[in-house]
Amino acid sequence: MSESKNKLIKHAQIHWSDQLEPISGQFDDIYFNTEQGLSESLYVFIQGNDLAQRWLNCDTQHFAIAETGFGTGLNFLSTCLQFHRFRKKHPETKLKRLHFTSFEKYPLSKADLQIALQRWPQLSDYITPLLAQYPLPLTGCHRIILERFDITLDLWFGDVLESLPSLYLYESGLFDCWYLDGFAPSKNPEMWSETLFQHIAASCKNNASIATFTAAGFVRRGLMAAGFNMRKRKGYGKKREMLIGQINTHNADQPQYGQHFRASAQTQTKEVAIVGGGIASACLSLALVKRGYKVTLYCQDAALAQGASANKQGALYPLLNGAHNSLGQFFSNAFLYARNYVHSINQFSPFAFDFSGLLQLYYDQTAGKKLDKILQAQLPEELVQKLQSEQTDQLAQCDIGQQSLYYPLGGWLSPQQMVQAIIKKAKHKGDLTIKLNARLESFSEHKNGWQLHFPKQSVIHSLLVLTTAMNTLKFAPCAAVPLSAARGQVTYIPTNNTLQKLQVTLCHEGYLTPEHNNKHCMGATFKRHNIDSDFSLQEQCENKAKLAKCIPDKPWVAEIDCAHQDANIAIRCTTRDHFPYAGALADYEQTKTHYQHAVKALNKDNAPFYKDLFLLTGLGSRGLCTAPLLAEMLASQINKEPLPFSREILNALQTNRQWVNYLKKGKKLKF
Repeated sequence: MSESKNKLIKHAQIHWSDQLEPISGQFDDIYFNTEQGLSESLYVFIQGNDLAQRWLNCDTQHFAIAETGFGTGLNFLSTCLQFHRFRKKHPETKLKRLHFTSFEKYPLSKADLQIALQRWPQLSDYITPLLAQYPLPLTGCHRIILERFDITLDLWFGDVLESLPSLYLYESGLFDCWYLDGFAPSKNPEMWSETLFQHIAASCKNNASIATFTAAGFVRRGLMAAGFNMRKRKGYGKKREMLIGQINTHNADQPQYGQHFRASAQTQTKEVAIVGGGIASACLSLALVKRGYKVTLYCQDAALAQGASANKQGALYPLLNGAHNSLGQFFSNAFLYARNYVHSINQFSPFAFDFSGLLQLYYDQTAGKKLDKILQAQLPEELVQKLQSEQTDQLAQCDIGQQSLYYPLGGWLSPQQMVQAIIKKAKHKGDLTIKLNARLESFSEHKNGWQLHFPKQSVIHSLLVLTTAMNTLKFAPCAAVPLSAARGQVTYIPTNNTLQKLQVTLCHEGYLTPEHNNKHCMGATFKRHNIDSDFSLQEQCENKAKLAKCIPDKPWVAEIDCAHQDANIAIRCTTRDHFPYAGALADYEQTKTHYQHAVKALNKDNAPFYKDLFLLTGLGSRGLCTAPLLAEMLASQINKEPLPFSREILNALQTNRQWVNYLKKGKKLKF
């Protein structure tokens, strides 16, 4: 438990001066000067890094800035303002997108942040989307998109000495620029350590710059020891001096901290084929066209969203456990991103959803133990909390009579409508071509990328991404990927006077949604290793029987009509450890050779992956929760941008993870 407690995020203790200056209770120092904070940020960090000129000369489409100490977000917001002005003044430049990464151990609460930023009305265009997406205090990376301005913020909650070394670093480096901020060295010495300076240097691209308000000798010497060429510059206001610097070489041979994950080399042409047709392919299409890629989406069906994404209502909530491990962090942070994503898509093209909350029921002793274990993680009540039976009934507006876990931010959405809305937005944002009734039979390597073979033609694309669920196993390079099928049938039941009162989504052994278009979704069956897609009247009855078992002796349950054929049948694509597969496809045969001595020691060289061939699959029944952030991660990987996951989570998403684990244990790979 001590390790878990170390991963709990505590909000900053804020005291307010008479002039409403925020003062840190942890470090007894101000966050910014009330009168001159914005001007100081501009002088020290933006001008100190010569960003206006560097943006003008930038030969890439995105520029990456990193910062120690997010605080009130003033440096980020000031940079947003300057970047927006730059884009308006120089629309012809190659630079189109800004990526800002910030590390914060003690984040302000949303309420304190709102108060602190009231002083800067000129930043309101950037403050509004920041506050709307500001995350709960959960460890790890929280990706925030300021879509109107083509700005991405990765806000890492936790100790920078743990977070920064966990980032995946490309061979060419990660960041173009660093803001070395935080409280004064005398107040917060851990933020100014030689260890941190070494990690900062390791993350830099060639010719990356750095600026800081301090001119302390030990800071200058520490940065120089890490590889920066440092010099003094006139300080802001009454401060006599500050430091600026540059690093001229990037150590491409530095270890990448993990054997399982490696980003494939980026091709020169921004052109990609996606094979699929559900939520994963839609999210990825949008993520890539926003980055300037020409995307062709091949779907074997006559319309999109005909598989698991065809459901009329799906539950949205995170898969939590009692530990602060990578699985819990992945799902909780993906859930927060998915909620923001839904709101963003809905603003462009409205579709059906309702985040009125979700209840997981204590329907038996086993379920109760499992749910109580979740509470041991001491997660924020805004994410999950326990309700007594009276509270459950009051919230649900339905006679249930059980304790429950309440997810205030959870709810339901229409997957099919969401896919259609995402595709509509992708077509509006960039170059997306959709090919329906296009069943991929096979694909093969080609000198210009990948050759895709369809029944009547073959085509060539530079990059290929498979979002093909269980069909993934039909392709030879993917045949050994450890995926399992699970048939699921959802029953659409007509509403009645009692059911229409249900206000929240209920989860038990299955789930039941509030009314939408005079119907409810009741489901779902779970038939392992079953790929039969025919309707089953027996499974209609099983869905009702599960509900009656979990909510026994209630007349409203007995009144539910399931004696009909109104249902959706889909084959879920699942993995053994609940992590999806997202990333470059590992080469199975080469993996066996590469890790043949893994029982003694892991090979430290980069793992063998296919070039420019990627997977996004194995999302199971949690695709609504995970697809948006996984697609964003994969698009970032393809485009060599900072990634919103630690290396530990990235490794857990790779197709070779189970193969490597078996080889480490001395087990033979059977495929």
